[in-house]
Amino acid sequence: MGLGFFVFIMKIISLILLFFLFCNSLFSQTVTFNKRLVFGQYAAVLSSLETTDSCYYATGIVADQITTTSSIFVKFDTLGNILDTTIFYNVEAWQPTLITTLQGNLAVAAYRYDSTVMKTGVLNFNDAGVILDSSFYTNPYLVGDFIRPDDLKMTSDSGYIIACTINEPPTQQGGDVSIIKTDKNGNLLWHIPKGTAPYNESWACLYIEDDGYVLGYLQDNLDLVWANYTIRSKLEKIDQNGNSVWTYQSPSNQQIWGVNDLIKSKDGGWIVASGWGSEKTINSTTTQAIQESYVYKLDSGRNFLWGKKFHSDALTTAYFTRVLELEDSSLVAFGTVVRLYPQPNPTYFIIYGRVVKLSPHGDSLWSREYQYLTTADAQHDIYDAAQTYDGGFLICGGSNGTGSGPYQQGWLLKLDEHGCLV
Repeated sequence: MGLGFFVFIMKIISLILLFFLFCNSLFSQTVTFNKRLVFGQYAAVLSSLETTDSCYYATGIVADQITTTSSIFVKFDTLGNILDTTIFYNVEAWQPTLITTLQGNLAVAAYRYDSTVMKTGVLNFNDAGVILDSSFYTNPYLVGDFIRPDDLKMTSDSGYIIACTINEPPTQQGGDVSIIKTDKNGNLLWHIPKGTAPYNESWACLYIEDDGYVLGYLQDNLDLVWANYTIRSKLEKIDQNGNSVWTYQSPSNQQIWGVNDLIKSKDGGWIVASGWGSEKTINSTTTQAIQESYVYKLDSGRNFLWGKKFHSDALTTAYFTRVLELEDSSLVAFGTVVRLYPQPNPTYFIIYGRVVKLSPHGDSLWSREYQYLTTADAQHDIYDAAQTYDGGFLICGGSNGTGSGPYQQGWLLKLDEHGCLV
């Protein structure tokens, strides 16, 4: 057994190590997929999701050919395969409000109609889709009038906070946002409208703090004037009894399309997913309000730090709906972008899902676009997104097309940590 044998043994060991490294790389590779789903229905959309290390949950909307619309709960494995579905009839959960409760169950905000009375509330159910309890509430101005749930959070006492868009009294003919607080049994503790005449307020979202709740929403006068619109992003903190503590609104010389998502950064600042607005001239008296995707950050004192705008070929449907902060304080924002084809004289569009990554200071690190359909005028909308346990991202929404087959279907997209489909 000389030197040659020793070299031979070392080569064998090296090959074994390389084999194990290859296997580790193979089995640890992040799973990705791109799925369009209709769940045996005429139409579907996935509006909200919740992730675990072993499965994914989603809620959304399904419709049959008689136009009966209901909510659906879906359980997926981590490969995106459907494990179970349950339809919740006579309720509609359109917004990304699915949460895991302190008791380990699931809850989602939804609305329903009792005869002609519209109500909004919470469905509490287990991971098999069995409804455990539900509670519903009416418009605080006029029972039966419009009330849509926009966001849902559970408080430390196991009660719920629901942010809503509501109709104002008939004499005012506008929109407000409102906040519902319940106890752990679903009993109404208070329901407080928030709004400033003559503006419309809508599309509210929530962030929970130990001493209160921060409400974000859109304030505009789009139905009151024909040009020179007021379109603002507004934040308001309220205490645990619903009293206002502080407010912030975007500058009056900017058109910022509300607060689609709101998170508190690791340094105590506020990060908002929104849209950057401008106006397109229609004629001498009328303009069209248009927008591009936009995310901005305030410091802990609510002073503006930075904002980042992302271009879209057609500006009417470009916006961010979700933003996440990662462990290294970088950000990932999710939304839509419109591309026109063919250039330079386009005749059709495709709306893509868009995901961008930003540094903690708002610098663009990468931007990617996604689609399932390639046909003219196809539309892909992102409703919700979450980081998965393997470091990637799970996205849900809708994928709408033309031609034969179900036109509107749910969309489920799984990306790796770099936003790639591999």
